[in-house]
Amino acid sequence: MAPLSVSSATPRTPENFDSPRSKPASRAPVSDYSPPLQPNWFIRLIRAVFGYRKTSLTFLVAIVLFATVILSSIDNSLSFTVSLPTDALESSVLDSLWDSLQKIALVEHTYNSEGNDYVHDLLEEKIAALVANKKYIEYDNDLNGTNNIMTSVNYLSYASVSYYESNNLLVRVNGSDASLPAFLVSAHYDSVPSSYGVTDDGMGVASMLGLLEYFADKSTKRPLRTVIFNFNNNEEFGLYGATAFLHHPWFQQIKYFLNLEGTGAGGKAILFRGTDYGIVKHFSKVRFPYATSLFQQGFNNKLIHSETDYAIYKSMGKLRGLDLAFYKPRDIYHTGADNIKNTNKKSLWHMLSNTIDFTQFIAYEKIDLDEEYMGGEAANSSNDYAAYLSFFNYFVAFSLSQVVIVNIVLLVVSPILSLLLLVLIFQYKKGWGVNFINVIKFPISFVLSVIILSFITDVLIVPTNLYLVNSSPGTLVSTLFALFLFLNYAFLNGLNFIFKPFKGHQHDEKLIVIIEASFITWVILLWSTVKQSHNKIGDDHTGEFILTVLFVLQSAAALFGLFGWSLKSPRRIALSEGESQPLIGSSSQHRYHSHSDDEDSIAESSSLSLQSGFSEGCSVHEKKSFSYDWLLQFLLIVPLSSLIIYNSGFLVLAGINKSIQESLEAQDFIYKIIQAFVIVWAIPFLPFIFKLNRVFVLALLIALIQGGLVISTKSAFDVENPLKLRFLETIDLNANPFTNTVSVSGRLMKLIENILEDIPSFKDNKAELLTSSLGDGMLLYSYGSQLTPDFIPGNSIQDYLTIEVLRNSSSGSDSPFGLLTGEIEIIAPKNRNCKVSFNVTDKVIKIFDGVESSSSTHSPVKTVIVYKDEKKGNGSDVELYNTAGIPEGFSRDHDGNYLFKDFEGIGQLQLNKLDWDKKYHIAFQWVPEVVESDFSVDSDVEAQKINVKQLGVNVECYWSGLSDVDEFIAESEQIPAYKELLHYSPNYVKWANRDRGLVSVTKYAEI
Repeated sequence: MAPLSVSSATPRTPENFDSPRSKPASRAPVSDYSPPLQPNWFIRLIRAVFGYRKTSLTFLVAIVLFATVILSSIDNSLSFTVSLPTDALESSVLDSLWDSLQKIALVEHTYNSEGNDYVHDLLEEKIAALVANKKYIEYDNDLNGTNNIMTSVNYLSYASVSYYESNNLLVRVNGSDASLPAFLVSAHYDSVPSSYGVTDDGMGVASMLGLLEYFADKSTKRPLRTVIFNFNNNEEFGLYGATAFLHHPWFQQIKYFLNLEGTGAGGKAILFRGTDYGIVKHFSKVRFPYATSLFQQGFNNKLIHSETDYAIYKSMGKLRGLDLAFYKPRDIYHTGADNIKNTNKKSLWHMLSNTIDFTQFIAYEKIDLDEEYMGGEAANSSNDYAAYLSFFNYFVAFSLSQVVIVNIVLLVVSPILSLLLLVLIFQYKKGWGVNFINVIKFPISFVLSVIILSFITDVLIVPTNLYLVNSSPGTLVSTLFALFLFLNYAFLNGLNFIFKPFKGHQHDEKLIVIIEASFITWVILLWSTVKQSHNKIGDDHTGEFILTVLFVLQSAAALFGLFGWSLKSPRRIALSEGESQPLIGSSSQHRYHSHSDDEDSIAESSSLSLQSGFSEGCSVHEKKSFSYDWLLQFLLIVPLSSLIIYNSGFLVLAGINKSIQESLEAQDFIYKIIQAFVIVWAIPFLPFIFKLNRVFVLALLIALIQGGLVISTKSAFDVENPLKLRFLETIDLNANPFTNTVSVSGRLMKLIENILEDIPSFKDNKAELLTSSLGDGMLLYSYGSQLTPDFIPGNSIQDYLTIEVLRNSSSGSDSPFGLLTGEIEIIAPKNRNCKVSFNVTDKVIKIFDGVESSSSTHSPVKTVIVYKDEKKGNGSDVELYNTAGIPEGFSRDHDGNYLFKDFEGIGQLQLNKLDWDKKYHIAFQWVPEVVESDFSVDSDVEAQKINVKQLGVNVECYWSGLSDVDEFIAESEQIPAYKELLHYSPNYVKWANRDRGLVSVTKYAEI
């Protein structure tokens, strides 16, 4: 006999009341019937509020969404989470620093500008005054010329060899215990040519000044540990200041560091990344921690195409430390909008307070990591990767190995417990009537919703307003979130309607979805755990430890639901012939509550529900539960999951949304992040989506319509969210007459063409706008200009760059070494930076050579030499350098000249000097490419004549303006083409530099 169906005894089957099979004796006369007492008002209120009703659920969902947005906004707000100092010393220091920051931001101060000298001298004056206060504080300046270096730069977007003359400002606060490893605090005082460098990195430099002022104050006692300050230069175009410091004698003392940086413009300073758990965990000592290892994951996976000095200290210096930085917004980063007007004292205080707190802890206490450097052993987890986050100024950190162990336990225990409960429910209790239709509804709905969401994003939103994420990421997220919820609501309820005959009342729809969502989270956590167990730079997953929390919440709710079902008594297989009592509630309940489809009806199915068809077998406690288990499941899953997902998602979006202006790859990644964010955020709500009432569904529709209108009409760029363009003016002296070209890089869009074609000089000269691809969705817009720069009054443009060839490849004296030698002098007045590029030309020359030469896929130049001074022939004749005797890498000869050898080849040489008028005197040795020989096999000529291709040498020198600080003359005054663009561009456009200068002059020679 088939088992009794639940549907045969429910409020929807009134025939059970007066069934012909019922015994007459069991019926009471109608006149004797008296209805049972109704519950009192308090019980009715509890049932109305906490029962599984549409109104109650919808109200809670609305509250959770509202609280999620508000709490996340507060946590990320500078105003609500950071308070100004009340301590007299800290208040005095902050006021002093604000004044210093205003002076630092007076002019642009890139390395090759006079503004850089101004900032250097300003800092030196303040440092000297502070150092004088304490005998154990000392100062050193790299200007003595002992710290000039040559280094291979392969950690940026280009590979080259660089010669750099350092003028770092160094301070050492000597600790009382010389046996302890020293602690380094570092920030760079240069800016880019187009920026005043307030956030990048004026606030970092000011925070270091504040820390030094704190140590120099008479009320501050001497630290236990030595603290070293590196106010370094020329970070922006090669991280040179930090690299130079590695060669300073003080560096040998250091094992820990704190790098202060700015890749945004104001706001809160966030812990970008840390070298390891051992040092990261101590960030809990700061009073206003703000951190997430999601940013660390992004940096380590090269999603951000820029670097900080942290990379030098970690990779080359082998130090352990932190990278603390401002991170948003990137659209005014490196532009003139990074100025004093766009920041405030509280933002400066946030970085300063973190710097003081972290340094105080490290400087005045021994830490566990010291044991490693003092003959002891550190904890096994100290060198491990760190996973961390903060919320409302509370900071937590875990070693990644701890996270992996916890994940493995969860991944094993949760499925085992779930399977045991399922076996108990289906094998022994036999109380859960689940069928195939019940199980597949959510996967079908979820997959269809994901497909439609992706389709609408890629086919409708992106073509309609591609760059809207630049100004309105919140609009996109809220619209797509509403869409995804609505799609799942429509699909799930539509499937319920279609498969209504299979629905039944014993399957608890929300629990099925909770279990399936828990399984999805389990799969994601499994993948993440495998990755975390093999974590490495380039494949970092430290930011994913929040998946552990999400899985715990989902699985706990699922286990709770299954546990509830496991407590059910076995259902009755058959009913007695004369039994007329309905399966759900009393007959009176049935008469008064027969409208189960009402908006506020209590749910018909739940693991601990009186209305699940099992009331007769339930305990007294279960009968009084009235479906309250749903509330515990909701509170377990939704509020905390929503907050974690939303806060993490918007932190990531705030850090990357402006990058849509930087590449096609970034564009694709941002829209993938948005879709993933929306889907993951929606998952905690989906088990309860069946029960949302019409008001909430209407609100979703309104959000969709409003979002659609905003997406269709709102501008992607405005004053607050500008279009960022990059400028370079290039003068080519190889043409006769010379050519002057303005080039602007940006994304492929008609808007940029319209802006440039509306510039007065462009229209007056009837210029032609040319475009060329830079790859990855970026375009170079260029046009000829008659507005020439004027850096050196009285000099013609031709005088800006001269190449004098002192030695060329036709000399026969090179033959003993198998290498050809070139020697040149570069004359570029009022200049600090030039770039020399090498290439093989198609021109052929005849030389003498006694060894065989061959072509190579690498650069033919193997050795470069930078002479200590500009005197011709200095350091003996170049031909005396035997390449076999030169060590690979950087070295110096007996005359103090700088040499660098690389067997792989040197394609580019960057030259950075401090003397504005000193000439660049360089030489290079290269392997010739043989074309043909002029002798026969039988020739007895000892020195055989062969043909080789000439070496091409392209020199490009950069200028960024020579601001007169005393008269406040801006750089743009000396670069009229740049000034014109600043003046006539719309107010929603901000300008940054394309290269290491705003103007470049180029000239070519062959040797």
